[in-house]
Amino acid sequence: MLRTALRTALVAIAFSLPVAAFAQEPALPDGPGVDVVYAKCQQCHPLSYVTNSAGLPDFLWADTISLMVQLGMQVTEEEEEQLYDYLTTYLGTEPPPEPAAQATETAEAVDGAAVYATNCSSCHGADGAGIPGAFPPVSQHAADLAYADRSYLVDLMLYGVNGAIRVGGMTYNGVMPAWPQLSDAEIAELLNFVTLEWDEAGTLPPNFDAYTAEEVAAARGQGLTAADVLERRPDVR
Repeated sequence: MLRTALRTALVAIAFSLPVAAFAQEPALPDGPGVDVVYAKCQQCHPLSYVTNSAGLPDFLWADTISLMVQLGMQVTEEEEEQLYDYLTTYLGTEPPPEPAAQATETAEAVDGAAVYATNCSSCHGADGAGIPGAFPPVSQHAADLAYADRSYLVDLMLYGVNGAIRVGGMTYNGVMPAWPQLSDAEIAELLNFVTLEWDEAGTLPPNFDAYTAEEVAAARGQGLTAADVLERRPDVR
């Protein structure tokens, strides 16, 4: 009875908080399974719903994961175990001390395809085709956006986007979360992958400059909202 009441209270509090309260999304502590948390938890709500629950006992994290699965979160058995292990370790009652800062990754050490597979494919598909009516395609559309305004994709990754868009004659009305927790090199190489590798129509010219970590770093700190990003979205359908 106590566990059920606590779980009900936790979920009620989390889902009653306004989205506007989470304009600046925090980063999660680094550790095994963190990529699974980013990929799965942000599909339905801002990451702050997770970080604001730091300190929960193990049984409440287990109940929360179980409830999210009941509400439609798609996870394998292995991913569910990774979620539990990460959340109870790094956002539990006794989290480990934060490690010393490490050197920033270089672009040469980052595989854009791997970054996409880990963080984007669960929504946009392994082939970038998306899910009609739910998640827009990335294949070719990213190249079209980059050709119209290359800086837009950088802002999209750093600040997210919220609102209705038209892609391939279909309307998508949802929220793409911001991904500022990815390094500058990871974002740059991810964008290079989805634009240069998936430009089937040959929209980008041969001399199109690849995205760089420095370009991403320069775009941080603008304080944009997801609504701002939607407003400056190029007219690419």
